Amino acid sequence: MPSSTWVWRFHLPPGPGPLEGVPVAVKDNLAVAGLPTTAGSAVLRARPPAARHATALKRLLRAGARVVGRTNMTELAYSGLGQNPHYGTPENPLFPGRLPGGSSSGSAAAVAGGLLRLAVGTDTGGSVRIPAAFQGIFGFKPTNGLVPTHGVVPLSPTLDVVGPMAADLPGLWGLFAALLGAPGEAFPAFSRRLSLLVPGDLTEGLDPAVGQAFWALVERLRARGHRVEVGRPAVFQRILELYRAHGPLAAHEAYRLWGPLAQEEGRRMDPRVVERILEAERFNEADYRETLSAHRAWPPAFWREVAEYDALLAPTVATLPPKREVLEDPAAFRRANARVLRNTMFFNFLKGPALSFPIAPGVGAMLAGPPGSDRGLFAWARSLGA
Repeated sequence: MPSSTWVWRFHLPPGPGPLEGVPVAVKDNLAVAGLPTTAGSAVLRARPPAARHATALKRLLRAGARVVGRTNMTELAYSGLGQNPHYGTPENPLFPGRLPGGSSSGSAAAVAGGLLRLAVGTDTGGSVRIPAAFQGIFGFKPTNGLVPTHGVVPLSPTLDVVGPMAADLPGLWGLFAALLGAPGEAFPAFSRRLSLLVPGDLTEGLDPAVGQAFWALVERLRARGHRVEVGRPAVFQRILELYRAHGPLAAHEAYRLWGPLAQEEGRRMDPRVVERILEAERFNEADYRETLSAHRAWPPAFWREVAEYDALLAPTVATLPPKREVLEDPAAFRRANARVLRNTMFFNFLKGPALSFPIAPGVGAMLAGPPGSDRGLFAWARSLGA
């Protein structure tokens, strides 16, 4: 696996626990005591070293995990494509010459490339689930706020979550249980047919290979007795309209955090990330309050609206991994980045957990549920044959 998968290599001595001796990698935005927290940035490398480990890292060590390094990522976690001009863009082991997905690109590459079976990423708009789908592994975005983000370099504190990535579903569960602070908790049991809703907005404009794999999955599930219906909840279009009028929530908070750095040090940063940060200059405080208010009010109403279903089912990403050439054209990059984030970002706004599992090379399916249904999603994924 190319060195661009890693930013730091080290070995942290674990304690005894269910993951004792199991190698785990963590994303480069999780603090490791004694090292600067780089977050994929050359600028942040000059900052003082962290005084203590991130809370998520502490939990991994207490569970017995052998943490072996920090993996590469998009600078400041602000892209769904996985590029990094400072430390190199990780290879996609499934599709050489195509992008790995981001921002947790190196964590997915380490697992997909066979270096280890477990890795940790973060997800603000899809940054665990997108690279998991593109690289043929499992990725989980927990309920907002369920796993502590203390010691994680923030992008959007309202939306940021820490999530596991793994080569298989049992491994994903074991790593998630460790991140919860409940290492060794048994895999959730479940033994009935499911009722699933496919949001029609998330199945529009799919690449042919994505559409073929996803609808074949739907037919298999129906043949096994699961209820799978297609509907059009209004919330997805409402979120898009809100973001067009008042700006994405992540954009507001990224600008508040990183706008001064982008203005002062932009020449030393990824220009694609700088552009995304600074484009939020056109929004104001009233826009931010409007978007934040909707984020607080809309999710409970939406999950009540779809309460007759166990979960939502959708393609994780509408497209196969884009070719690396899109990095050379700013307009092509913007289009590709928006397209890969389209399906995943809704569930950060809606606060609930979402689990991506592979269904074809470079194609993932995503189960999503209301806040607090994390354990249920694992049980449901197993019942679907993930």
